[in-house]
Amino acid sequence: MQNIKRTFLTSALIIVSIFAQAQSINTYSPYSRYGVGQIPTRGFAGTKGMGGISQAVRNPYGINYLNPASYSTQDSMSFILDFGFETGATRYESQDQSTKNGFGGIHHIAISFPVTKWWGASLGLVPYSQVGYQIKEYETDINTLSSIGRIKYYHRGSGGINQAFIGHAFKPIKNLSVGFNLSYFFGKLDYSNKVEFPIDKPEYYNTTESNSISISDMALSFGTQYTAYIDKKEKSFFIFGATLDNETKIRAKRKYLYQWVSGNATDTIAFKDSAYGQITFPKNISIGVSYTYKNKLFTSVEFSTQDWTNASFLGSKQPLTNSNTYRFGLEYTPNRYDLRSYIKRISYRFGYHYSNTYLKLNGHQINEMAFSTGLGFPFRNNTKFNASFEWGKRGTTNDGLIKETYGIFSLSLTFYDFWFIKRKYN
Repeated sequence: MQNIKRTFLTSALIIVSIFAQAQSINTYSPYSRYGVGQIPTRGFAGTKGMGGISQAVRNPYGINYLNPASYSTQDSMSFILDFGFETGATRYESQDQSTKNGFGGIHHIAISFPVTKWWGASLGLVPYSQVGYQIKEYETDINTLSSIGRIKYYHRGSGGINQAFIGHAFKPIKNLSVGFNLSYFFGKLDYSNKVEFPIDKPEYYNTTESNSISISDMALSFGTQYTAYIDKKEKSFFIFGATLDNETKIRAKRKYLYQWVSGNATDTIAFKDSAYGQITFPKNISIGVSYTYKNKLFTSVEFSTQDWTNASFLGSKQPLTNSNTYRFGLEYTPNRYDLRSYIKRISYRFGYHYSNTYLKLNGHQINEMAFSTGLGFPFRNNTKFNASFEWGKRGTTNDGLIKETYGIFSLSLTFYDFWFIKRKYN
């Protein structure tokens, strides 16, 4: 058993190293060009299959880092390791063309463990936002076309922001839990723009502009959960949950380069190696309620709001606005204790979410909706393999915008074991 535990811990460290050093583009979306990038459905495969709910989720056999108050529900002798992967594809449609792209990679790793019977802790590494796009545009102004010709514009972006967190939860009184996460946000966002003039216009210089933004700073978030039992013997109860993410000014360092290009000659017009600034993460408030019936049926609804209207991005104004998200989730497990029927021990999950995202472009707030489904396959010692699929739409084809239709498949293994039991004999 000790060798198995060492193997799992070693594997966890390897995964963390790979994740931190080789964070690949995990999105291809022109909307990730703005703000801090595309903020995907957060959480792990178990909750993603239920619309991404988190506020009133209190699972003693899983990790819910989105409400740190949940850490205190874990058994005082147990240890949980959760790591996952994600893959998917997106189709993009404008009024006159369409294309598609795929993505995938390691998604997260997290562990959770008890400190005492009333104190639980967790730490992990998860994605926060992602940037990935390649846009090619052509000049449309009639006067410019007649005098210069067909100018090409290229826009590219890559990178993302990661979140490393460590959190604690406490049970100060019966049925009440409070907790916090101390998070370290870090990552790199790379943007480039290129203007290419017709070959027969040598008097015009092609231009390239590149921005590389490095991010690193700390942030605090708080959560609470209260359990109200309807029938404790029958395991029927409500859970009320809420979280608050404080507004945080994230430190950022910008590297800027602007060049003229003519043939094989390049002339640097502007260069800044270390311009420092801040990126605002606005206050986020989330509330939710769940109901569990006889430890079989679980349902939950929640709401979150975050106002990006006055958020600063290195001093520049972005097309951002207030974001509201509504989520609904359901899980049904016929009989999690039936050793004769494996099918009855599987958890079946469904969910939905609708979001007015934080982007407002060409007079339209970019809205998103998605349906999700998932399965939880149990193994020994409450270890579970979770799978989920999310299908959604984002944006519109009106006024030169793009509609995205996406599908995301998530997998995670939640390894659960008892590690802190004292031996009776040596």
